[in-house]
Amino acid sequence: MKYIDLQSALISAFVGSVITLFLAYISGSSFSALPFPIIAILSGFVVTGIVEGILSKGVTILEPAIGAVLVGVVLFIVLPMMNIRGFRDLDSAVLVVMLVNGVILSALGGWVGEKLQGTLDDDIPDESPIDWGWVLCGAALATTITMLFASSLVVVLGYHLSNHFMAFFLGLFIAGCIIGFRSPGVAVKEAGVSGFLAVVLNIDIVCVALGMLDITTILSGLVLGMLMTLLGGWVGEKIQEAREQR
Repeated sequence: MKYIDLQSALISAFVGSVITLFLAYISGSSFSALPFPIIAILSGFVVTGIVEGILSKGVTILEPAIGAVLVGVVLFIVLPMMNIRGFRDLDSAVLVVMLVNGVILSALGGWVGEKLQGTLDDDIPDESPIDWGWVLCGAALATTITMLFASSLVVVLGYHLSNHFMAFFLGLFIAGCIIGFRSPGVAVKEAGVSGFLAVVLNIDIVCVALGMLDITTILSGLVLGMLMTLLGGWVGEKIQEAREQR
């Protein structure tokens, strides 16, 4: 297992900023409706991940995702300043949802780039600082539990927004505990990453079903959701350690 290559992440951030801003300008200047410029930016995240995965040495899936976070910060600041006609109706909440999905797509692009490069073949040892198998397992588990709790536990607690949030964060904590307890070795960081993926998937589902959330709800959900899965992963690891010492 290797550490995160920050230089690779910074290069990915620079390349991604150039690609996404270029695509945003081209598409946003050509179309006045939001869907096409948003699709162009999201495709730019994927292309950035693929390019980084192909050009980088070793397994670099996490680095494009970290770079994508930095790209998201750049876009959040620069895109409104560009005053492109295709993004005039883009509010902050939609922008944040688009960017957090871009982070996931960039990591997916990094995985595709690594497959094309051949560094994920079975005969090559896995040197990634993150166990992506447990991340995907945790994301699926956390999404399932949070959806189950948010749709059933509130029947007992009552239909109030605070109860939905409580059920949501409880589901993330339980999912983190399961990941920390069942995974071999220390998997707290895997719990945190899977929590981020689960929160983004839940935001997408809610936005499709009920309409766009406000930016405060989105940001607080992302931050608190990751913290709850990290805490759950840490608790799960402690339970695992106590059981092994018996």
